[in-house]
Amino acid sequence: MSKVKELEIKNKYTGEIIDTIPADTVETVREKIKRVHEHQHLLTEMDFFERANLLSRYSSKLRFNKQKLKDLIVAEGGLPVKYSEWELSIVLTGFKFCDWYYQFLEEKTLTSIEGEQNVRIRYIPHGLAACISPRNTPISLPLYQLGANYLVGNGAIVKPSTACPLTMLEAYAMMEDIDLPGLDALGLVIAPGEWAVDEFLSSPLVKTIMTITASHTAKDILVRYAKVLKKGVDRSMGVTMYTTPFKQFFFECAGNDAGIVMNDVNLEQVAKWNVMASFTNSGQQCFSMKRIIVHKDIYDEYIELVIKEMEKLKYGDPTDPDVDIGPLGSRKILMMMEVMVEDAKKFGAKIYTGAEKIDTGADYGLFYKPTLVEIKPELCEDLTKAPFLWREEAFGPVRSVTKANDMKDAIKLANASNYGMRAVVYTSNLGNIEIFKNKLEAANIYINARPMLVDITVSLGGIKDSAYPPGCKYYPQELVFGKYIYDGTPLNIDKIK
Repeated sequence: MSKVKELEIKNKYTGEIIDTIPADTVETVREKIKRVHEHQHLLTEMDFFERANLLSRYSSKLRFNKQKLKDLIVAEGGLPVKYSEWELSIVLTGFKFCDWYYQFLEEKTLTSIEGEQNVRIRYIPHGLAACISPRNTPISLPLYQLGANYLVGNGAIVKPSTACPLTMLEAYAMMEDIDLPGLDALGLVIAPGEWAVDEFLSSPLVKTIMTITASHTAKDILVRYAKVLKKGVDRSMGVTMYTTPFKQFFFECAGNDAGIVMNDVNLEQVAKWNVMASFTNSGQQCFSMKRIIVHKDIYDEYIELVIKEMEKLKYGDPTDPDVDIGPLGSRKILMMMEVMVEDAKKFGAKIYTGAEKIDTGADYGLFYKPTLVEIKPELCEDLTKAPFLWREEAFGPVRSVTKANDMKDAIKLANASNYGMRAVVYTSNLGNIEIFKNKLEAANIYINARPMLVDITVSLGGIKDSAYPPGCKYYPQELVFGKYIYDGTPLNIDKIK
């Protein structure tokens, strides 16, 4: 048996140990997978609306215990309290109104070319899903993964980040408190991602792997899956046969979102929204605005206004309701922000503001001041030669800004990326809006919208390296498969009696 280890979960701001919890071992992970698999029938024995109503009831439990959850999100996640409210609201609204997803799961009738309606598409749950969640959202994404699987009837195991597992453990305990039917078909794994993912990949009981992670990590998972497939090679018949069944992979990855500001908008309003979109949760969001592209005619005025808004941001104790910027999630993020800024300097980049760190020398209380870096547009198109800050996601409070000559130039710069999660445009030219919608290479396009739009109707996803499979999508939609059923009984019953 593997020795049970304990994890010390620290307050991201003070370094105080919040709790010490046991970590899973290889044996306990395998036991949890087996238990969840054996109890999946508890979910499929209920219909969609029963499960939806139960999730709605659970959302009430979360709402009445909101303060306890917020305290954990702030402490272990470092998310400022004003934004912890936002993260919780995503879950509360989503679970309260999750019957909205029925439109994707309802059995559908197809009309043949001859007008007959003998075919139906019925949606069937894939089976046990293993879900890997990120550190930056202690509750919204892991609980969305768990809830989406429950809603469609899949058993599910969620592995929250070991940097902030307490919020999800508390959320799961609240499921136990209300004796949520089918709870034995849901589980949590508290273990490092490296070997836990290998367990999910090698288990024949796991049918789907859902991850919300960096694109490079997702690709590494596929490489490791190839090794699992190779272990199941059978050459006994003289040909190579891979006997290990396929798994379904559902990757939500990095974003390097472009925000375009044209020369026909209220710059004061747009600057405020852009700063909010760029630096919420210290910029540690996949859908943060990361590459700002500004029309040359208003560039200088825009820069002045954005810097003014950035300097209003307050950083420090995330329990302070006035704080906008909380501590970074790890020393690795602090180091990456430094590396990206220093690399940009080698390309002659101009640092408008920021580029200073607060380093306690420990793994808590780490800050990087909100930073704006100008990158010359001629450096942005060839990604093999572009600054690191432009071509990769800055998962922290560092943002790049560059100048566009016109709309065509702005679109070209926005599309100069290996990522395609979101793109945001601000323009009052109604004639150009459709061009932006059609030409921008991203799965989610926002025109003249306030930042941080997330609710049950907002789809996730991206193209390029931002998601696999590509495109905007809803989790429940991806967790079922369509079964084609042709029933010729009305036409042929007399012939086959």
